[in-house]
Amino acid sequence: MRALTRPGTAFALPPPALGKALRAMALVWMPLALANTAWTVWRAVHAYEGLRHGTGNSGILAQLGMDPRDLQEFLALLPAPPAFGRIWPWLLLAVPLGVLGTWLHHAVWDHMSLWLLGGLKQGRGFRTSLLAEAEALRIAAVGTLLGCLGYLPGLGVVLALPLLLLDAYLWLFRGYALAARHGCELWRGLAATVVHAALLGCLALGLVLLMLAQLRMAA
Repeated sequence: MRALTRPGTAFALPPPALGKALRAMALVWMPLALANTAWTVWRAVHAYEGLRHGTGNSGILAQLGMDPRDLQEFLALLPAPPAFGRIWPWLLLAVPLGVLGTWLHHAVWDHMSLWLLGGLKQGRGFRTSLLAEAEALRIAAVGTLLGCLGYLPGLGVVLALPLLLLDAYLWLFRGYALAARHGCELWRGLAATVVHAALLGCLALGLVLLMLAQLRMAA
């Protein structure tokens, strides 16, 4: 929490070894990610089961101009969801892979964005970005813990905007680590995370437009 409130000094100490930083990130982030993912999957399974049985969706269907009886007949034909007891063992494999994949994803895209912004003039390579991301994501994992507050009854809507702002801040937080470990200006590190987000947004928009064009051609 001290690092999050004082990001300018969070990475002032000499950097640890990459293996040590990665281990520290995993010990903090993986248990939180596993608990958050398990809770999310459990809620999704119950929501899907409620959808199959029409629990709480009749009013919404009527507002959309749909016949609840016809749609409910279709929903009843959907396959039953697997029991959560059959799903959670797979989370023990999927969550660690997802955490490591997210770490590598951020390192690759942030390093490329920092290169585009001229932030690699010190000649420090991709290993430095891997280290910076591990350090930053260990601290940013607190966002996973705070994000669980949105699951509390009655607080989800109230905390939606604060949690969204927290996610944005944690995204930018990686820029402090990048700037400190690559020895570049802070604005370049922060801008690298913004460029990362912009590139992802453009690629996602392009994919959606491509899918819409294919659907239109097929019709």
